[in-house]
Amino acid sequence: MVRKRVALGLGVSAGFLLLALLDSALPGGPIFHIFVGLTLIGTLLEVYGLAERHGEEPMKALPAGLLVAFVAWDYAARLAEGDPAQGPLGHEAGPMASFYGPMGLAVAASFLVIGVAHLLARDPYRWLAGAPASIFGLLYVWFFGSHFFPIRGMGMGYVLAVLAASKMGDAGAYLVGTHWGHRRLAPRTSPNKTLEGAAAGLAASVLGSVVFALIFNLGRGIGFWVLFGLVVGIAAQLGDLVASAIKRSAGAKDSGSLIPILGGVLDVVDSPLLSAPVAYWLLAC
Repeated sequence: MVRKRVALGLGVSAGFLLLALLDSALPGGPIFHIFVGLTLIGTLLEVYGLAERHGEEPMKALPAGLLVAFVAWDYAARLAEGDPAQGPLGHEAGPMASFYGPMGLAVAASFLVIGVAHLLARDPYRWLAGAPASIFGLLYVWFFGSHFFPIRGMGMGYVLAVLAASKMGDAGAYLVGTHWGHRRLAPRTSPNKTLEGAAAGLAASVLGSVVFALIFNLGRGIGFWVLFGLVVGIAAQLGDLVASAIKRSAGAKDSGSLIPILGGVLDVVDSPLLSAPVAYWLLAC
């Protein structure tokens, strides 16, 4: 099982590297936006499926449509600026404001549209059984995941450094935890995770961020990338635990069965999903 997971992980990584090369050759990074958009839609539908297993009543089509619209808006805004590193507000707003300004409008619109839709299209006496789950799913998947777009604007090397820190941390934690782990990290949330695996995962996250920073000549110094790998690695492990809590509350081991051996889309992207905002904050400051 370990060999199969490692082989599949390497195959997925090679496929993403090929996508990164193709995306870098086109203006605005359309392939990256399409790939991330499709990944987020798959993740969103899995989260809603888990919510339904828990007895909630989320909408699916409307939040998925909003997600597609927001991804398309981000791509169109960056393409119109003539520089993929620019957000919808341009240079003068600064990197944080250029992202969080329009993001705040999108979040407010999401609350309004989904809240009203549940009021009008569903039983108003069941509003609390549907609207909170719909809103949480969209914000959890789209809001966190959309941080990869401004990171992509800084350069594909930064995206790969974030993914290396999060996914190499996953691999290190799994390999060491499976063979040498004894002390449980979070027995109620994820019984198979161990302190030994978590420590190895953080070491692998630091190694991944440093290696990719050197490969792509990302600058900032080794010290920054050691700190980057450590902080992003912690966020990635927390993201894994959050996804585990969602699945456990729904009585599910995996979020889906789309990807052989690995499970569903959420099972693959849970760690990058929560580490993306942390990585962006570190890179934008």
